[in-house]
Amino acid sequence: MLHIQEYQSRVDDSPFSLEHSTGHLIKVAHRSFQQSLQAHLAVHGVKLSHWHCLRYLWEEDGLTQRELSKRVYVQESTIVAVIREMESIGLIRRIRSTDDRRKYAVRLTAKAKRITKQLLPVARKVNDLGTATFSRKEIKLFHDMTLRVIANLESSMPPER
Repeated sequence: MLHIQEYQSRVDDSPFSLEHSTGHLIKVAHRSFQQSLQAHLAVHGVKLSHWHCLRYLWEEDGLTQRELSKRVYVQESTIVAVIREMESIGLIRRIRSTDDRRKYAVRLTAKAKRITKQLLPVARKVNDLGTATFSRKEIKLFHDMTLRVIANLESSMPPER
């Protein structure tokens, strides 16, 4: 893991250095958030891969495997393995579509709904830790700017084939 002190001690004025790469810094920040969240979730016996699925299903229960894979940004083959694991520990159940027998809706179980009360504060805590030295105004600015980065990149994507 690369620590912020290492970045600060290696300041390079080159516009192509890692310290000046927005994409690289976002990647490192993302990885730091993920590692912190995983450590905090482990206390509750929940894996990070489960958290990502649960988070979307709490918002929109009954997504198909394909929809869930798109929201979580993982390949369908990967999400199938995560779903099987979550199903085996009683967090979700798959229900075959009556319209299209190839599709499954992924539904939360009562157990998954109960742990929401435990896990959402964990995620909130990790977000608070990541922005602990930010003012509310800085947090809003950071969110606004990050959303703009996402929109800029999404609008510049070449058309899918």
